[in-house]
Amino acid sequence: MKQFFTYVLLTLNLTLQAGIPLTSNYFGPTESLIIRETWGKIESSLVSQNVPTEMIPLFDKIAKKEDWGHIGYHGSTQEFRFFQDVIRFTIEEILAIQIKKNFHFLRIPGDSDLNLNTIKEFVKYWGEENVNNRDSIRAKQLLSLNFGIYSNFKSKGSCSVKLFAKDKSSKPISYIDQLIPFYEKMGIKNSEASLKKLHKIFSTCLKSDSGILLQFSENSHLSSSTKEAYNFADKLCYPAKSGGYRYDEKLISAHFKRAMSDDYMNNAADISDQIRLLVNNRHTLNPFSHFTIQRWDLVDAKAVTDYEKEMRLSIRKLTYDSKKVVNYHDSLMKEWKKEVD
Repeated sequence: MKQFFTYVLLTLNLTLQAGIPLTSNYFGPTESLIIRETWGKIESSLVSQNVPTEMIPLFDKIAKKEDWGHIGYHGSTQEFRFFQDVIRFTIEEILAIQIKKNFHFLRIPGDSDLNLNTIKEFVKYWGEENVNNRDSIRAKQLLSLNFGIYSNFKSKGSCSVKLFAKDKSSKPISYIDQLIPFYEKMGIKNSEASLKKLHKIFSTCLKSDSGILLQFSENSHLSSSTKEAYNFADKLCYPAKSGGYRYDEKLISAHFKRAMSDDYMNNAADISDQIRLLVNNRHTLNPFSHFTIQRWDLVDAKAVTDYEKEMRLSIRKLTYDSKKVVNYHDSLMKEWKKEVD
């Protein structure tokens, strides 16, 4: 009974006062954090943890992109780039679905574990006591984000730019093993060998000491009749602390609103340590949704162009099962169309 009332209270909280009314004044979380903590303190911490100072102009350039609908950042490895590119290039070259420019796949679309469409559904399915990523399935369903580019600058394992600078993730992952079911779903012949060949192209063409930095945003406010930002994010994110545990039961928009306040910038109010983004087939793995992901790196542009060209040429030569490809294409489009409708 207690769990039922907890869920009811949470549901009520998630349906009230959603979004932030658009105004002419927007303060991004990176700008607010610098005012709150001072640049000297942030820079000193980055330097002490071996983040090269020559990367700072890139970080500042990225932070200037923060605007209404900005959600957060996730730092990861070049290996994760390989994973994302194999999915994108294969969907475009074999399934013939064109993906918008600022979008990258965080997981394999169509995965049956990724059918919880809102945070409310996630909480109802797992129970309030299990709102965390301390489980392999929940870890697949949730992605950790930082509000601003320098958020968690004092923490070694939770700051996006530090993970980016060191080309590290929280734990080692075999992306080829993760991609094998994706290729088998389309009946691609010799799936593992094909993926190893693609990985060889990747490792030969792209050389980098740093990783990738993903910048997340959503544009639901552009079509909002109420002129509010973050209605999309409120359904798919929650304020979190380490381990993915809930920071509080407020909507993520309440934390963005607080981050723009004088109280936050003057250290009189706090926001959550992190954000957890719900990864699902209908919304966050949907290239036709309100959701966008811009990927940043320090790899030579020509090297990237050559790499992508060679990857696509190799993927076009793959042998696959036409019937399975059509079925997979249709199942993805059916799910993705549900948000558009």
